[in-house]
Amino acid sequence: MIIVKNVDVFDGLSPEIKENQQVVIEGNLIREMASSEISLSNAQVIDGMGKTLMPGLIDAHYHACLVQVEGYNTHTLPPSLIYPAASRLLEDTLRRGFTSVRDAGGADFGLARATELGLVKGPRIFFSGRPLTQTGGHGEIRSKNQTEPCLCASHNAHLVCVVDGVDEVRKAAREEFRKGATQLKMMLNGGVSTDADPVWLCQFTNDEILAAVEEAERRRSYVMAHLYMDEQIKKAVGLGIRSVEHGNFLGAATARLMADQGAFLVPTLVTYKALAENGRTFGFTERNFSKLAEVSEAGLQSLENATRAGVQVAFGTDLLGEMHKYQCDEFSIRREIQSPFEILKSATSVAGDLLGKSGALGVVAEGAMADLLILDRNPLDDLSVFDSAGSGIQNVIKNGQIIL
Repeated sequence: MIIVKNVDVFDGLSPEIKENQQVVIEGNLIREMASSEISLSNAQVIDGMGKTLMPGLIDAHYHACLVQVEGYNTHTLPPSLIYPAASRLLEDTLRRGFTSVRDAGGADFGLARATELGLVKGPRIFFSGRPLTQTGGHGEIRSKNQTEPCLCASHNAHLVCVVDGVDEVRKAAREEFRKGATQLKMMLNGGVSTDADPVWLCQFTNDEILAAVEEAERRRSYVMAHLYMDEQIKKAVGLGIRSVEHGNFLGAATARLMADQGAFLVPTLVTYKALAENGRTFGFTERNFSKLAEVSEAGLQSLENATRAGVQVAFGTDLLGEMHKYQCDEFSIRREIQSPFEILKSATSVAGDLLGKSGALGVVAEGAMADLLILDRNPLDDLSVFDSAGSGIQNVIKNGQIIL
């Protein structure tokens, strides 16, 4: 049992700081919160005087397995090299205060289980398995001179699933859920990092999208979708897509539709900054950089449209390899549009709602999971408390255990 005494609390829900609180952690849950002194025998006591306690952060668009190892091409790394590199990224992520991540493609049951068992000192992982893309869609890593119809023999076959037609989509969705995926990922627009797909490309037919949505609903889950263009976002949300990833060309009217439908937006603005500075190390061509400029210019306007419309905006980064060091820069980029409270809420309670863990993750409340941070200052006053080294974080508590 742990007691954090005399600590100021940001609960992830309210902009008001609760001063001089006593928080009792029993097992992996918050057992009690009070403003009066709590004394329990045999409890470990942390003096929180002058410090702030808040929920652990949640990165809702993360890639543990899109690693970059010096001397290797990212697309040819064997799993035996990917997973040790992914473990290092996850450990650094936890040190920065992220106690949960939603992996948007690549991580699997084994990596998620390794973090549960403590074999990897990382955040809890909500993984999507292999994202679904169409032939020639975003995530297709085959070069133009490759004619093989699938990626079965590739080292990176676990990073994407190429499917065409309702039956193939439905079977692939069932397969990812069979393997333990907590949600499904679809590529519904082209993207920056692969060559065969212009950003404006609208992927999959209505019936294909509906098939994935139906299979997710059968599993009491949902579909997160890689999306950029406003018209495709509008269509996707109407078909039941719950989580719009990136959404850089989201217009005001479609944002209002998202708010009405209860859909989430997960902007990933920091990745465009990081790719602009580091893209060549990932083999980016001038075509890649041209697409990068196209989407990055529109990102802040999309965030403003969503914020004004009342869309539930969660925190995500979409970083690759060593670019994860920029993870906390997403806070400062969003500061141009959102208040510190809106940003912190997006990385705590809103992200918890997106994960289907309302009241359990992303909040400080009795009965919630004990994923907590103790900071040396109030994050509502100073977002720079979060940095690449986690230097403003005194303690990281995950699942009721003091990790750092």
